[in-house]
Amino acid sequence: MEVRLLAFTKLADSSLIIPGETECDSLVMRAIAQCYQTKPSPRALRTCLLEGHHSVFEHLSFTFAVSDISRTCLAQLTRHRLASYTVESQRYNDYTKKPYRYIVPETIAQDKMSHKMFLKQIEQAKQVYDQLRKRNVPAQDARFVLSEATGVNLTFTMNARELMHVFDLRLSSFAQWEIRNLFYEVLKIVKPLAPRVFAPYPKK
Repeated sequence: MEVRLLAFTKLADSSLIIPGETECDSLVMRAIAQCYQTKPSPRALRTCLLEGHHSVFEHLSFTFAVSDISRTCLAQLTRHRLASYTVESQRYNDYTKKPYRYIVPETIAQDKMSHKMFLKQIEQAKQVYDQLRKRNVPAQDARFVLSEATGVNLTFTMNARELMHVFDLRLSSFAQWEIRNLFYEVLKIVKPLAPRVFAPYPKK
């Protein structure tokens, strides 16, 4: 898995950056100041965090490029609907012509027999896919035989408020390991950019 930041909300004028604060935190502080007709301050931001006035965090958005998560992880990710997703197409990408990637869970990889069975199943599915494509079955239909382990690339955008919601759910020990790892990577990226906004979330 690889997670890269593509973009984040910038202030139109660098003079709007509050001295001693990051650009992202400054944006949120200025939104709060407009709301309450006060001067921008870290204290006001903390108050909004504590009192649940979270609409002010929606003005700050981040866009990420993600490589090689499983279709299983993708299904969980896209349950978070206050976001924009552009996902690698299995309809238009032909895996007889492009590399076929898959994700192996650690619990399977660490057991020799389980790993062997897993790889056998992956290979069988890929062989059937290849045979279907040779018989002129469209890629959009041949993909039905592929595993949930199939690797996928995507781009997604979320605002800070939705990221907080996702962190609350997906950084939990109850979350599935892959999506938890994904959002730990996201947190490592966004926290230095907006340390006050994401103060409640410690790095792994």
